[in-house]
Amino acid sequence: MNSSLRHAIVAELAPTGRAPFGFNFWHSFDPSDWSRALEWLDVSGLALYFLRKVINADGLQALPLYVQAQLARSYQQNCLRVESITKESSALHNLFDDAGIQFALLKGLAMVPDYCPDATLRTQYDHDYLIRPNALARAEAALQSVGYRPKVSREGYHIAYIRPMREGSSPTGPVGLYSARLQRSVELHIRLWENAEERIDIPLGDDFMNRLCDRVVLGLKYPALSDEDGLIFQVLHAFRHILRNWCRLSVFLEISHFLNQRSADSVFWRQYQDRIANLRWVPEVSTLVFNLTRALFGSSAPAEFNSRVDPKFAAIAGRWVELYGMPGALANFRGNKNSLFLHREFVIDRSAWAEIRRRRLFPFRRPHQLPDVLFNHGPSGSRRRLAQYLHGLRRLRFHALSAVRYACEYPRWQFHRMRRTPAGSKAVSSANAEKGNRESEPSLEPVVTQLSKTAIRD
Repeated sequence: MNSSLRHAIVAELAPTGRAPFGFNFWHSFDPSDWSRALEWLDVSGLALYFLRKVINADGLQALPLYVQAQLARSYQQNCLRVESITKESSALHNLFDDAGIQFALLKGLAMVPDYCPDATLRTQYDHDYLIRPNALARAEAALQSVGYRPKVSREGYHIAYIRPMREGSSPTGPVGLYSARLQRSVELHIRLWENAEERIDIPLGDDFMNRLCDRVVLGLKYPALSDEDGLIFQVLHAFRHILRNWCRLSVFLEISHFLNQRSADSVFWRQYQDRIANLRWVPEVSTLVFNLTRALFGSSAPAEFNSRVDPKFAAIAGRWVELYGMPGALANFRGNKNSLFLHREFVIDRSAWAEIRRRRLFPFRRPHQLPDVLFNHGPSGSRRRLAQYLHGLRRLRFHALSAVRYACEYPRWQFHRMRRTPAGSKAVSSANAEKGNRESEPSLEPVVTQLSKTAIRD
């Protein structure tokens, strides 16, 4: 995709000022550029936000007609999808209420209006609920009683259920991602953070369900996290997906919207600061996510917000955002594994880090199944098998190339990392300068050796 077009779209979405681009600029790109851009907009979750922005800036007519048409079709489909989601959410809430299950709605409709001004602008693919651990069995039984079945998933931080799709009912066409017929799973969370995969210990406590508040959106009343806890969830959600090399760019646009809405709310920021003060790593994650949001969309926490993070960490995180965060976000963090450099700053144990890095660089497991929306003739048959095989080959190529790039980039990151420490050259020579007296970085020799073996095997 043309990088100028991608950067222009992000600039257009910045919340301040009028549309900076006009007719001649948008029409300077050919149909192939726009075709890739439209796909990127869909994957990034930005398509409908972009449509609304150019309409509000009286710039819609500056876009090529075929771009206007596709965005309009997607919006129309998504409006129907939101209606379906609202009805489905109401049924799920009644189901949980009847089973005596306390829950909090996460993401989805709960993003409106704090993080998203209009539900029809957001693409939602599942229903997320936080429940108490002792209610999990009842929630699963309730879902199964109305036809939901467990969904195979490698994720350790939630339990997913989905209704089986009838043969031949998969959505088709270029707006399939916005279709009301696209399956939506129900994901049950018993914690807002699990450290099993990332090996980052963030003990959040067990009082989140005691601080819920009732809200209403599109006529649907639901319990939600408090404002402070909701922001904690959003920054941790973004952080987890950055580390896992898949975070939609819209996540940061939505956080940007929240930051702008609350920029003058000194009471909220004082309460948020007090709430995170004793939550390990949450101040650091907040600083990181807010810095990346500011770099992308120009929005940040107010000046009086002080997360009280270690200046050394703040300098290193700032450098990571400059070198890898911005380009990574523009690619939804899918193009490389530079998030490993960030991940390392949060893992204290050397042996745990060696295992994380090996697993992330060489994930010897079958790739995730492709979603049904990619198939025009149902979720089974030879077409699915061929597509899954080709997907596996692409993932194998990606992991091999990403591991090589990581090994090549490693010395550069170490150089910049040491330069950005406040202690300067003294920090470079100090063997114990790491936070928490962390052991020294494990050697890259095992990585290089594994790359050699992979090359020989392939």
